[in-house]
Amino acid sequence: MDNLKIIELVSVIFNMIFLVLLTKENRVCWIFGIIGSLLGAWILYKNFYYSETLLYLFYAVIGYFAYIYWGINSSILTIRRMNWLTICKVLIGGVVASLGLGYLMSKTDASKPYFDALSSVFGVVATFLELYKYLISWIFWIFLNGYTVWLYELKELDFLAIQMILYTLLSVYGYYQWSKKLLTEST
Repeated sequence: MDNLKIIELVSVIFNMIFLVLLTKENRVCWIFGIIGSLLGAWILYKNFYYSETLLYLFYAVIGYFAYIYWGINSSILTIRRMNWLTICKVLIGGVVASLGLGYLMSKTDASKPYFDALSSVFGVVATFLELYKYLISWIFWIFLNGYTVWLYELKELDFLAIQMILYTLLSVYGYYQWSKKLLTEST
């Protein structure tokens, strides 16, 4: 196994720990997410997925802020729903931003710039939704992670693709856990 594959595998391990802890709303998840994201960014950069590289760097930065935010606001931060009109606005804004980023990345040597941009933009959207504990974040992640399996397999990033399969399953679990908690908090 070459060095990039080893780094990819270590990134996946840290990212899996992140997601398991996130489903349990454990603040420490963000530390694992930061490390896993930085390692993943390196792998994606070496494979010419520049939008995904920026996304993983964003994950690392937001992980720091999320760790602080969840610590300061832990007593008032609760799982919540988003109304349908807002969800539609988020989706439309995400598609427009994806087209813009895809266009910019098409001017580089990026691989699959529009497909890469789509997953990257919606990765940012889903991250903010999970940071503020919107239940809908898990639905975004279920679709996004499934889509990203295909994107990573195009470059034979097998460990990252397996990570996305597991992320998809854990996102279903996360949705179930947060839904259950939301129901108990609202009664």
